[in-house]
Amino acid sequence: MLSFRQIDKRLGLLLADMDGDLWTSILAELNPPDGRPRSEMVHDLCFRDAKALAGYIPDLRAVMGRVSPQSLDFDELAAFKSIRGLLNFAARIPILILYHPDYTDNQNLISFYNGFRQTLKEVDEYLALAAPPEKGAN
Repeated sequence: MLSFRQIDKRLGLLLADMDGDLWTSILAELNPPDGRPRSEMVHDLCFRDAKALAGYIPDLRAVMGRVSPQSLDFDELAAFKSIRGLLNFAARIPILILYHPDYTDNQNLISFYNGFRQTLKEVDEYLALAAPPEKGAN
């Protein structure tokens, strides 16, 4: 059974080397205002990164369903807040891509963003129920 700390650790490891070579090549091509990689390549990379993070949402929901928010100790609550921050940040990626004229009405992207929005709503509701842990408690 996973915990919020374990999910947070796995997300941290995922972020440590996300799309290593592709990201490196994009950075090598990016030299504003003279050089820039193809926008499709950047959008695809960002979409895949956000999708990789979203892959942990079923695990997150399982832990949220199993663990009472009032029972979280300090470390579990901190890990949960860290996960929330990553998801909140990742939700910005599909929003940014939706602003591109070629993707404005892309239904898969809209559904993907709506999934993030719904998850963040659930996460915020769960967090609102969490009792602040006592200092020094583990």
